[in-house]
Amino acid sequence: MKLKVTHLTQYSYSKEVVLQPHHLYFYPAHRNYLNLQSFDIQVSPNPSGLSFRTDIENNAFHQCWFNDPIKELTVTAELIVETHPINPFDFIVEEPIESSPIQTPYLQHQQLSYDASNWLNEVVAPAGNNMVTLLTFLAGEIHSNWEHTIRYEPTLMSVDECFSSRKGSCRDLSWMMIQMLRSINIPARFVSGYGFNPNLGEGHELHAWVEALLPGAGWIGVDPNSGLLATDRYIPVVASYLPRNTFPIQGNYYGDASSDLKFEVTLEQL
Repeated sequence: MKLKVTHLTQYSYSKEVVLQPHHLYFYPAHRNYLNLQSFDIQVSPNPSGLSFRTDIENNAFHQCWFNDPIKELTVTAELIVETHPINPFDFIVEEPIESSPIQTPYLQHQQLSYDASNWLNEVVAPAGNNMVTLLTFLAGEIHSNWEHTIRYEPTLMSVDECFSSRKGSCRDLSWMMIQMLRSINIPARFVSGYGFNPNLGEGHELHAWVEALLPGAGWIGVDPNSGLLATDRYIPVVASYLPRNTFPIQGNYYGDASSDLKFEVTLEQL
């Protein structure tokens, strides 16, 4: 399957500002089922520098900087990928080994409420020690019992709010599932990218899901919005222990101007 993604992001400022260096996360992550055929990124106004880099969590990004004040920043990324069907269960879980300090950020979690903790224990109890079954049970229960909403605000709902309201965006549901997994000692991280599901209509192209670290198998993608493991219809771009580290454009500016954000994502099958 060949897919084309066009992602337009525009920041408008009430008056001229001086941008600090910005990090642009649009380059897709490596996956064995995904072949990147072309990638192009355009920045307006022309930056003083644009450099392809890798961050501390091994995510690819473009470092961008400007010498002159600006009133508007526009970033347009276009990529074409070819994906190949995969069996998302094509792995085995090995015997756990001693936890490494590198896993620590992926285990940090908030204290779950009494109701959320009880619900979680009831859901995962039938899985026993089978971690794959646990993942699918938990994702399936969230998918079946929570309403999936579209919400563009950058802030996330709290885990308690998401749990009690029984609704949330893909980002909210993913963060809730991550906190639940971490609370039972399964390292998990937040993934942002694109999801191809034309049956859902517009607004679902920019997507978020979960990756859990299973012994021997590495990071396994799972989507509480669909209740399934991630397949070749997912194009990951950036993954982190913190959701705010996955924003497509990251950076600040000097000045007291206000800013307005507009974006548009199209995803089409070629």
